[in-house]
Amino acid sequence: MSIVDANKIIKLSEKKGVKVSVCHQNRFNVAIQELRKALETGRFGRLSHGSINVRWNRNQSYYDQAPWRGTWKNDGGALMNQCIHGIDLLRWMFGDEVEEVYGQTRNQFHDYLETEDIGMAVVKYKNGAIATIEGTTNVYPKNLEETLYVFGEKGTVKIGGKSTNNIDVWEFADECEGDAKNKGLEEATSNVYGNGRASLFADVIDAIKNNRRPYVEAYAGKNTLELVLAIYKSQQTGLPVKLPLNDFSSMDMVGEFDA
Repeated sequence: MSIVDANKIIKLSEKKGVKVSVCHQNRFNVAIQELRKALETGRFGRLSHGSINVRWNRNQSYYDQAPWRGTWKNDGGALMNQCIHGIDLLRWMFGDEVEEVYGQTRNQFHDYLETEDIGMAVVKYKNGAIATIEGTTNVYPKNLEETLYVFGEKGTVKIGGKSTNNIDVWEFADECEGDAKNKGLEEATSNVYGNGRASLFADVIDAIKNNRRPYVEAYAGKNTLELVLAIYKSQQTGLPVKLPLNDFSSMDMVGEFDA
């Protein structure tokens, strides 16, 4: 819940020689893996812009199940809990190096919570790309979508579905083997969490056995946390926030939405 804690976890894990992996399971989705391959092989050319839209629903019965939910101390709001997986994908796909973030958050319909139920942000990357974030739990009456867009000079991809598990648009200037199967790809899932957790657990086991870094290591978790906390700080100050963010915590937001 804080940059200080994230740095402490990383430092201790390296000192003690243990593996730390963060459960950003959507990185293992088939659609996401195909997008990542296209990026790594340069098929997009220069990146222009992109977005992540997490348009979900969470009602009071969900929060009543556990008292830690919707608190600054133990959970954060929609961006930190529900939307963090999509935010992770956005930061990862555009090269991780963020220069500046400007965000706004609100508590519109969940006045029984301390935290936000809608957050929007503009993200400026060091490579020149820009991106937007929309994350909310205010969609009526149920989860609508989690959609990732990537636009480059030679390619356009839209990853959709309930948990970034489908390829809705797959267009590139150069035709490659596999493009036909990727167009319209739909990975069947039994719930909004997708199928990636089993793959993530298997990767961690293999990382321990073969003494390598996990695919989703601690730094990935810190990067995504940093982006969410930067949005929170921008909401608090009303100003863009430069990264790196050296010291900020969800607890710094206590009282933000008090009447």
